[in-house]
Amino acid sequence: MSDFLSKLENFLFDILGLILPGAIFLMILLSPMLFLDMGKITEQIADKSVLLSALTTVSGFLKNYCIAYPRTALMIALVSAYLVGHTVKVFSIIIYDILPAIFDKFINKGVSFAYTKAKRFFFRRGVPDWLKDLFSPFKKIILDIFTFEPVSYMERDIAFRQNAVGKLNARLAMQVPDNQKTAAKLSAVITNQEGIRSLGTFFLAKYNLYRSLALIFLFTTVYYLFFFRVAGCVISARPQTFSGIILAAPAILWFTFHSKYKRYWMLYGDERIMTLFYFLNKKKINEG
Repeated sequence: MSDFLSKLENFLFDILGLILPGAIFLMILLSPMLFLDMGKITEQIADKSVLLSALTTVSGFLKNYCIAYPRTALMIALVSAYLVGHTVKVFSIIIYDILPAIFDKFINKGVSFAYTKAKRFFFRRGVPDWLKDLFSPFKKIILDIFTFEPVSYMERDIAFRQNAVGKLNARLAMQVPDNQKTAAKLSAVITNQEGIRSLGTFFLAKYNLYRSLALIFLFTTVYYLFFFRVAGCVISARPQTFSGIILAAPAILWFTFHSKYKRYWMLYGDERIMTLFYFLNKKKINEG
C-alpha cells in the first residue's frame, strides 16, 4: 500500500511539475488570439508580421479541428503540455544558471560597491535608524528581484549539518564532505531506505514547479510587450483599455514565483539537513 501511495505521489508531482507548466505556457503562447479583432486583420497586415500570421493561422485551425475532433484535440493538448513542460523545465535550469552568473556574481557586486560608496558619501556620520527602518522593506524587495541564486538553507541550521557530518565521520572513519549537496543526497537516500517521512520531495517538486513558472512569466512579460508593439492596430478596444494591467500581470507573477522558487529551495535544504540530523540523533532524542 505504501509503495502504491509513493508511486501515486510521484505521478502527481510529475503532473504538477510538467503538465501544468506546459499547459500554462501553451495557453500564454496562444492567448494573444483573445486580444485580436479579426475584423481588422487583413491578409496584407498578417503577411507583414510573422507573429500575427502565425496566430491567425493557428486560430483558424484550432477552431475547426477542436469542433470536429474534440477528444483527439484534448489528447493532443495533454501530450503537447507534457512535452512542452519538459522543455520549460530544462530551459528554466539553464536560464537560472546563467542569470546568477550575470546578476549575483557580476552586476550586483558592482551595484553593492557603488551603493556602499554613496552611503558613506551622503551619510558620513552613519545612516539614521529611522531611515534604515523605512528603507529596509524596499531594500529587501530590490534584492529579491535582482538576486537569482537561491540560498540552500537558513544560517541557523548550519550547526545541525555540522553535527550530522561529524557523526558520519566518526561512524564511517572517513572524511565526509561538509557541504549542502552531500548532506541533501545522504538525507534523500536515508529517507528512502529507512522509510522516514519527510517533506523534502514535496519541497523539491514545488521548487521545480515555481522555477518553471518563473521562467514562463518572465517570457510572457517580454512576449506581451512585443505583441502589443507589433499588433497595436488590430487589437480589440477592450484589451487596449486594459493593456497596462495585461502587461503588468505577468511581471508581478514572475516576481511572485521568482521569490517562491528560492524560498522552496531553502525549505528543501533545511528539511534534508533536519532529516539527516534526526536520523543520526534519533536515539538521544527519544531518550530525552
